[in-house]
Amino acid sequence: MSDKNYNGSAIVCSHVASGKYSILLAERSVPDEAVDTGWQFVCNSGTEENVETAKIWALDEVLALEPSLRDFIDLPPGTELQRKDISSSWEIIKSA
Repeated sequence: MSDKNYNGSAIVCSHVASGKYSILLAERSVPDEAVDTGWQFVCNSGTEENVETAKIWALDEVLALEPSLRDFIDLPPGTELQRKDISSSWEIIKSA
């Protein structure tokens, strides 16, 4: 396990935050604020997502839920990761 400190916030869709679905899509945009990592984690289930119901989590909370993202978390803004299901490996589908 890395001893890096994963400070900062990330956006998590309400379906992931509630435990209803797993993270299947991760996208990093340019951060808006110093505490923002730019990461957004969504279920990509096809279920409509209301941006107003999305949650803000600490990045280390996201990594505790989904440790498989740890190897990708330092990739730059413009990165997009996707996997078919929870047992599939992450694929970089867009890179900066």
